[in-house]
Amino acid sequence: MIKYEIVCIVSGELSEEEVKEVEGNISTILLSHDAQSSQTKIWGKRTLAYPINKNDEGYYIQANFDMSQDKIKNVDDALRFDQKIIRYLIVKDDLFGKAPIKRKKREATIES
Repeated sequence: MIKYEIVCIVSGELSEEEVKEVEGNISTILLSHDAQSSQTKIWGKRTLAYPINKNDEGYYIQANFDMSQDKIKNVDDALRFDQKIIRYLIVKDDLFGKAPIKRKKREATIES
């Protein structure tokens, strides 16, 4: 099982109930493709950096889950055909559940 994260942008013209319905649809898609430890969050309505399909605002929905690599293509296809999702991104989440790593600062060296 590989850990994945999905972030979806849903049209800002939808109501709160419709956004929760889309969140439920995402959870259903994940569970139907045998995802494990699925968590979804609605980040809320945000202004987009640039218009996407004539939308200036959108609701962000995040989902973290475990799934085998051969089934992620089916999830990608299912999300592509949802008309309410205007943009999404699926990434492998190697750091999911781990504490951030503190790195040492490098000292600047001046060469002459």
